[in-house]
Amino acid sequence: MVSKSDQLLIVVSILEGRHFPKRPKHMLVVEAKFDGEQLATDPVDHTDQPEFATELAWEIDRKALHQHRLQRTPIKLQCFALDPLSSAKETIGYIVLDLRTAQETKQAPKWYQLLSNKYSKFKSEIQISIALETDTKAPVDSFKAKGAPPRDGKVPASLSGLDPKDVVAVLNEEEGYHQIGPAEYCTDYFIMSVTIAFATQLEQNPMSSSYVAMKLPTLRSNTPSTEGILLQLLIYRSPNFDREAKKLFYQKGLD
Repeated sequence: MVSKSDQLLIVVSILEGRHFPKRPKHMLVVEAKFDGEQLATDPVDHTDQPEFATELAWEIDRKALHQHRLQRTPIKLQCFALDPLSSAKETIGYIVLDLRTAQETKQAPKWYQLLSNKYSKFKSEIQISIALETDTKAPVDSFKAKGAPPRDGKVPASLSGLDPKDVVAVLNEEEGYHQIGPAEYCTDYFIMSVTIAFATQLEQNPMSSSYVAMKLPTLRSNTPSTEGILLQLLIYRSPNFDREAKKLFYQKGLD
């Protein structure tokens, strides 16, 4: 688990703009994107000096920050003009911030000129500061499976000679499920599902191999994969693969 002191926030403060044309029927919004995650300011009046007064922050740890600095991962800000009536979104220009300029000491904000500015007759600028702050949010402990405490439920009289601790899951090869308890008392069927939905930041994996291997506990089932579930993920900056699900069927007879 990463220690609390290693948890940081990349904070981009979007303060105000200048040298914008006045467009009373439009609003201005700035969207910022870093490492695939996009944040945005609230829409503000499209005046010649728009007031954004917004802080956008991304959570990161020092190890990931070091990797992004080596890779020169940018923070890209795009400015849009919005038409509230039609919801039309018009690109005005963009700004690219260098993550290496972010420091843990407070830095004075700077004026950044919009690149590819649609308002070619105006030298539109936005005042921005970028900084690193300690994430004061309490860290979340890594999940660890723990043995469930024994139940206090009563064993049926017909099973009085059976110790609950001796009840184990037995694979029924023919029917394709695990049986828990004596066959003559197994009347309920259940399905346990394991779903792998998505993955992010796999390029930050410390392993030197070309793939990440993740193995779930070996589960036999009536699906084609009977020797366990092994998932290999090629390392891409934005991994994108179909959701994969495996199911384990079992039958229970002893509460």
